[in-house]
Amino acid sequence: MRRRIFVCISAVTLSLISCGGLSLIHSPSPAITPTWTSSPLSVPIENPTLTPITFPTNTPTLLPTETVLPTFTLTTTLTLEPQWILQGPGQVVVPILLYHHIGFSMTGEGVYYVSPEEFDRQMNLLYQWGYETISVELLARAIREGAELPPKPIVLTFDDGSESTYNIALPIMQRYHFTGISYIVSNYVGITNYMDADQIRGLHAAGWEIGSHSLSHVDLTTRPDRQEDEIIQSRRQLEGLLGVPVLSFAYPFGAYDESSLGYVHLAGYIAAMGLGNGSLQETKNQYYLSRHAVRGTDDLQTFASGLPWRQEQIDLPALTIVP
Repeated sequence: MRRRIFVCISAVTLSLISCGGLSLIHSPSPAITPTWTSSPLSVPIENPTLTPITFPTNTPTLLPTETVLPTFTLTTTLTLEPQWILQGPGQVVVPILLYHHIGFSMTGEGVYYVSPEEFDRQMNLLYQWGYETISVELLARAIREGAELPPKPIVLTFDDGSESTYNIALPIMQRYHFTGISYIVSNYVGITNYMDADQIRGLHAAGWEIGSHSLSHVDLTTRPDRQEDEIIQSRRQLEGLLGVPVLSFAYPFGAYDESSLGYVHLAGYIAAMGLGNGSLQETKNQYYLSRHAVRGTDDLQTFASGLPWRQEQIDLPALTIVP
């Protein structure tokens, strides 16, 4: 019974302090002992008589007023990357572009030279339209057994091993997160205007593939006596330079015959590059993949006209600026 009465008094005490509107810092204070009129234990005490509460005489210290910060609602926009999807086996749509030199010709052979400015515009357009570069190894796997590819896959290839591939094409493509495949003429390594061994290794370290473009860039169909060395030995030399497998071959001038095709298989390549304007790559042309040559005389409209998934209008001022 005494416990029940004490709880009631404590509640009253808290109510009185709350009504005072003060937040008190704890400090020693005299014990407050309530008294009441006792009654026989058999009779419940309904209304005990309380002794008035005396508050401490010291001035209470008010706690700092709490600052209520504004509440902000953060709205985020979730942008989903396009999902890669299974394509193949048998056939896939993948455009393959062929470049030679990125720069300006000193001899007037402009057809094989694409200016750095125009090359940048072409890469910018591919980036804006959502193209993603893939490797020849991935392309060959998609044809052979099926593989997941981006919605707009593309292969960018560079023949001969020009020094401009390393000095100009590489940094431009890195801005757009693109990689490529450089087909090296192994006897050209280190000569004037062509990449040396360290630059070729630098391309590979940057995520590029390295392929063979023969020993000396001869027309294989006119030199059957040289096909074995041009196709097989060139691969061995490049693998010795890089220390990694060289998986694909590009026919010089796009010229091949049944004999050279046989040596490409014998050498262990998984695919080979030819020429053509289509984007359909399939089992029957895995060793002569259709590859479109980009010419120095092509304007941006001409360049875009050979692409699948192209847009009808090309708004040049709207090209994306990528730092």
